[in-house]
Amino acid sequence: MRICHVWHNFYPTEFGGVERYILSLSNYLSEKDKNIQFLLLTDKAAYVPLTRALKIPSFQKINSLEVYRLDPNLSSLIGGASRRFFHRSTNALDHNLTVNLFKQAAQIKGMDKVDVFHVHGIWKPLYPTIGLLLSQYFHRPLVVTLHGDSVDPKNPFAMHLKEPAILNVLKKAGVITTFSNEAFNVLNELGLKEKSRIVPNFVDPNFFKRPESNIIGSGKRVLMITRLNKSKDPMTSIRAFAKVVKQVPDATFDIVGYGPLYQDSNRLVHELKLGKHVTLIGMKSDVREFLWNSDIIIGTKGSYMTTLEAWSAGLAVVAPRTGIMNQIIADKENGLLVPPGNADQLAEVLIKIIKNKTQRTSLVRNGLKTIENHDIRKVAPIIFDLYMKELRGIN
Repeated sequence: MRICHVWHNFYPTEFGGVERYILSLSNYLSEKDKNIQFLLLTDKAAYVPLTRALKIPSFQKINSLEVYRLDPNLSSLIGGASRRFFHRSTNALDHNLTVNLFKQAAQIKGMDKVDVFHVHGIWKPLYPTIGLLLSQYFHRPLVVTLHGDSVDPKNPFAMHLKEPAILNVLKKAGVITTFSNEAFNVLNELGLKEKSRIVPNFVDPNFFKRPESNIIGSGKRVLMITRLNKSKDPMTSIRAFAKVVKQVPDATFDIVGYGPLYQDSNRLVHELKLGKHVTLIGMKSDVREFLWNSDIIIGTKGSYMTTLEAWSAGLAVVAPRTGIMNQIIADKENGLLVPPGNADQLAEVLIKIIKNKTQRTSLVRNGLKTIENHDIRKVAPIIFDLYMKELRGIN
């Protein structure tokens, strides 16, 4: 069996939640069955400057995954310039870019041997549409996985499932998976309930298990792993930590990640005189070292994968009471929930959990138990069965 993942953003130094999902799923299933092959169709031009795109390799083998990145073309350059300088695009530019990238993708060696196309993410229609076109061109089934939890039309970072181009992909997919109850309800409203499945995210707990030599510390080591953008709101956590160190002077806060708010976050750290307490680590593809050297993690909006990894590593989780975090975390049982964007309440909760070892221990224990339902050994076979059912539907 040959599976083609389709996801627009997969760069060597920027492994976010979706990237880790794709790589982990591919590695696990290919190790279980050597006859399963995975390739990934992704981008090197649509969302980055040309100078950067030219430095990104067109092909890369990452463990079991063959990664193919589509090259810049005239449509992507014009479209990129339009978005960058005029903050807009046009239907004609988007259509030309989609068609040109699809034609390039269809010519990749082995693409005609793909059994199932699996589209990841649905925020922008470009790559989901390319995945749909490939599935139709080669007459193979299409699986779509929604990796977001917000469907609020007022939220610019939400999945706009009712947008015509995206709805077209969803209607023509053989199966749609989501981990979000909210997204599932919208799929039901759209008449797509019969082909929709709730499938939780997964993690390999053994991979993230804290080594015995790296014991849980005093509770004063706080961590955040996230993309530094407006949706994730790192500034609130930094402001909260300024209040934490007033009561816990030896507390530390490591922030792993990068994004458009990196420089702003760095400036805020210096403005609040937190240089001795807060460290901006930057992007890391392997975050285990930071998990193992921490006691508490601050989750951000939608940080589902990171929360699973933190539970596996034995950290207490504090997260915003919103979206998927409100769905997977039972407040005061396997984590603590706070109102999003409220630095005062976040600081208050952090101070309490730092000082209360008994509660931290309980949260860690319950977090480890929660992971049992998110173990890759339990979830990956569900996804494999969906592939097989789709194949049987056309063979």
